Amino acid sequence: MHSHPFPSSLNHNRSPLELVHSDLHGPLPVASHSGYKYWITFIDNATRFRAVYLLKAKSEAFEAFKVYKSWAETQLGVKLRALQDDKGGEYMSKAFISFTELAGIERRHSTRNRPQQNGIAERANRTMGERITAMLSESRLPPSFWGECISSMVHVWNMLPTASLSSTTPFQAFYKRKPDVSHLRVWGCTSYVHVQRDKRNSLQPHYEKCVFIGYPAGYKGWKFYNPVTKRTVISERADFDERYFPGTSKAQLEAVPSFACLPESPQTPNDTSSYSGLPPLQDEGGDNHFPPARPKTPTLSASVPPEEKPVLPLPPLPLIPPRYKYMRTLCTTC
Repeated sequence: MHSHPFPSSLNHNRSPLELVHSDLHGPLPVASHSGYKYWITFIDNATRFRAVYLLKAKSEAFEAFKVYKSWAETQLGVKLRALQDDKGGEYMSKAFISFTELAGIERRHSTRNRPQQNGIAERANRTMGERITAMLSESRLPPSFWGECISSMVHVWNMLPTASLSSTTPFQAFYKRKPDVSHLRVWGCTSYVHVQRDKRNSLQPHYEKCVFIGYPAGYKGWKFYNPVTKRTVISERADFDERYFPGTSKAQLEAVPSFACLPESPQTPNDTSSYSGLPPLQDEGGDNHFPPARPKTPTLSASVPPEEKPVLPLPPLPLIPPRYKYMRTLCTTC
């Protein structure tokens, strides 16, 4: 007996936040530096704008949804009206159901063995997994950098045109303005980061060789990883050589597993696991992730501060004058 062709998806011509698609991906084969093993995706049906949050456990999905709802409603000035998911246990906890009922949010679920009904979020997660695998392989960084990788990749993905929006970018559809892409760089490339004067003497180099790993939230700069000191650095002064990907030392290189194809987890109707004491969701990368500890007096080019922030979504970085030595090439894996 053959199944009938699946009907086309819902109409794309909707108002922002009228419908949001969501899917959870994981557990991943390697934990991130902060111990994250999952990510959860939220996609606005009208604008196709993607927001991704890193999780240490499935039970954190409810907290991530509350963070996303608050952020999206504040940015757009409208209320979230409907949520589409696969009815996984992380979406069906008593706290999650009660919260959406009180907020007047309509719940929509895909039926068992019919992932096409949540295809927008399901396919996005698979695409992100494939791109993470490709970017880690290209950059020669260990798999534990997948957290920084997905944050940067989604930041760029929202600025790329999509056919479902008639070649408009999700960023423009969401914010009603064109994105500024002048700050974008090839992820994992060689970078020479300026060392502030109070961190060196007159005979020491003015730059340190690092690896570019992302766009930090709340900063007018870039995020870098120093393989020698094993610390992350944020700076607005850097030269980029996008032809080379230094990665880490050969002794530290690991085989990159697939972040897209994961075993199917059974669909559970209910999950009564409680939430308590969950810290705020965090942007990947910080000196507490890479020993030794940060210096006592942090500066802009010093260690990433310990405050935890949502991984995504991020506003566009302000215009940063290009300071790289070689002509920039576009990242084909973003």
